[in-house]
Amino acid sequence: MKKFVLFAVLLLASCGAIGIGSNHQTIIYNNSSDTITASATSGVYKIKPEASLAVYSTDEINIKSKNKKCQEPKITSKPNGGAIFLDIIPGVLLGIIPIFVDAVTNNLYHMPESYYYTCD
Repeated sequence: MKKFVLFAVLLLASCGAIGIGSNHQTIIYNNSSDTITASATSGVYKIKPEASLAVYSTDEINIKSKNKKCQEPKITSKPNGGAIFLDIIPGVLLGIIPIFVDAVTNNLYHMPESYYYTCD
């Protein structure tokens, strides 16, 4: 019985991790005429002109181009509003546990689904 109660508490506690999850994958579309380099927590990727690539990152993604005139943007994560909401509403019964579980599993933030890089 104790195992069932512990399982139920963990299930309710991880509303963001299980219910909504977090998107850490961004599809980067290279709409420029040069190859770009995307640096993420999962590695460094080269994306050819007029191509796209799915990049996994739990933190920001830095984009660089060989063309010095082009910008070097950073793709940053945003708060995962749905997970935070679910951590607060049912989580009020469990205290800080839901937010703690989602913070440990890195589900309080998510990356954008896609990013379009353009440089003329």
